Amino acid sequence: MKIKVKGLIPIRIKQLPRYLWQIIIRFITLRKGSDPVSFALCHFTCYSYYKYLYCSLHSLQKIRGGISIRVLIFCDANEMFSPEQCEAIRTVFPDSKVIPWTKSQGWGSEQIASIWKAYSLAASESREEDYVVRIDSDVFFFSNWIFQMVACSGKDLIGDGHYVKFKYCQGGLYFLRSGAINKIKHYFEENSMDEFLKNTKINVEDIAAFQYIKHTKQNSWLTYFMMFPDEYRIAGNLSAYQRFKFCCLHFVMKNKNKMLEVYLQEIINPDERDMFLKALEVH
Repeated sequence: MKIKVKGLIPIRIKQLPRYLWQIIIRFITLRKGSDPVSFALCHFTCYSYYKYLYCSLHSLQKIRGGISIRVLIFCDANEMFSPEQCEAIRTVFPDSKVIPWTKSQGWGSEQIASIWKAYSLAASESREEDYVVRIDSDVFFFSNWIFQMVACSGKDLIGDGHYVKFKYCQGGLYFLRSGAINKIKHYFEENSMDEFLKNTKINVEDIAAFQYIKHTKQNSWLTYFMMFPDEYRIAGNLSAYQRFKFCCLHFVMKNKNKMLEVYLQEIINPDERDMFLKALEVH
């Protein structure tokens, strides 16, 4: 009797050869070295996500080291942060900008166009070799090696593909070279973005980003760097190995408060706890 095992092999086992190869590529890439580059971080958020954004930025400040980072917060103009919340954010990143913006959360061509308008703005204030970074509010960092790897890669798009079977870059965190954004911007000055999305049946920004890069014949790299809740649950904690394997944890789940719970458990030092909790309660 033949036993069918299709679908029974855990994904982490299926992807093991690819993961090991990506570790080799990571080491090779990091050994190349690079000239200094800067990163413009784009957060698309709203009032109700303030706590999670604050946590995300707090984690970035803890791991950034000497990495050059600019923070651009594109906040839903209909759900703006309060002045007090903006001030709390500036205690973490003093030069951060909170920009009233058209809603850029959710699906659809309008949201995608709004997101790419923001990317173009970030790229216009960057050099061609610098990177614009998409980061969701529900992502916190615990390692900074991804920034070093991206800087050394020279790739136009670097994203994590393992959670979506390497079909595209999962949208919690990905990196776009400024020069690549400018090339895509010029392409859509002569071609309709709406028509492109309609013809390709794309209605979500991370798939759109991957396809824009592909369509304009630029290079992408889908690898491993973002941990997800089920992986954290299986691991049990952020061990040294998990911090080597991943650099951040993306809470793609309804209960976003789990992000704060894990951050307090895994990252926050005892002397930071009270000030951090106080900042979360700012309204």
